[in-house]
Amino acid sequence: MRQLAFEPIQTTWGDLVTVKQGKYVAKSDLASSRSEDTPVPTVGANGVLGYVPKASYQRRVPLVTCRGSNCGLIQYPLEPVWVNNNAMALDAGTDEENSFIYYLALNTDFNDVVSGSAQPQITAGPLKSKAVSVPPREYWRGIAATLGALDDKIESNRRAIDILDRIMSTRVGNYLAHADIGQLRALESLGTLVTGKTPSTKDKGNFGGSIPFVTISELSAHHIVQQSARTLSNAGAELVKGAVVPAGSIAISCIATVGECGIIGTESVTNQQINTLIPNLSVINTGFAYYLFRSLKPELLAAGGGGSVYTNVSKGRLSKIKVAVPSLNEQEMLVPAEFMAEMLHLQEESQQLSTLRDSLLPELLSGCIRAADVEVA
Repeated sequence: MRQLAFEPIQTTWGDLVTVKQGKYVAKSDLASSRSEDTPVPTVGANGVLGYVPKASYQRRVPLVTCRGSNCGLIQYPLEPVWVNNNAMALDAGTDEENSFIYYLALNTDFNDVVSGSAQPQITAGPLKSKAVSVPPREYWRGIAATLGALDDKIESNRRAIDILDRIMSTRVGNYLAHADIGQLRALESLGTLVTGKTPSTKDKGNFGGSIPFVTISELSAHHIVQQSARTLSNAGAELVKGAVVPAGSIAISCIATVGECGIIGTESVTNQQINTLIPNLSVINTGFAYYLFRSLKPELLAAGGGGSVYTNVSKGRLSKIKVAVPSLNEQEMLVPAEFMAEMLHLQEESQQLSTLRDSLLPELLSGCIRAADVEVA
């Protein structure tokens, strides 16, 4: 039997940290962008809502979403923020301790303290009383430093991807702003457009296989979609075989949340909210097609009804949109293949690091392995 590095201590979240729900900020008091007057992000149930003049805390603080469908989601903003009333702060008092608390929260299932059906919520009382097993405090720093090194590399990769993305997005944007009107052509001339489809959800055998089933959330999360939260079985994919799209296709959301785009990284199926271009590579390359599709969001919003509650751009309407397409040589200059390859490399490395972090997390917290035994390059 393997000897533990330490004996975990049983305590509660209320004894471990100060649990405090954030405060509501009216939309009218939120700035849409960061400025000298509003430099601080406001964070709610799932990300940044806007910007305000001051932060709730002068240090980074782990947050747990306490209202809505994301109840139990853990966030750890990279800077001090204003905490909205849809999240609770888990503050241990110092940056160093909060770093450890973030990983402890990340390893905790909060579903047992979620109440309410129509509107799921976590209230402070049950959260404070929730039992938790923790290492002795002298181990906190080493655990947080080991896991933090992996997250630092993931963040470094994210910044590098962002730089490459901005370069190519700016280049394509500048080209489109000055393109010759004689170069305009309908999207349907650039390849084959495919509308996604969902096999029957009544048959669970249609799901849980190896074929990615891409939804808008995957398009929002990555430039190149290689994995998905849900997958299809071979039987499920066979039922919607006309909606199977190959790697290198460009997916764009056209219902509800329109204009989210992604490059399909491996043979996949999308749901019906997404249309996908299988590009004719003698006319348009994958990288340029991706940034071209990214530029279509304002037009899709207008085509689908602008500010209406439910936006819907059909494949037929999408196919008739006219776009400027330069020669293949110019496309390569605007969106170099080596830039796209580097983005893919960085994304894959980050996914591998994330998997490693998630596998180490429970073992470090339980004492099955010691932080000193883990080498992070």
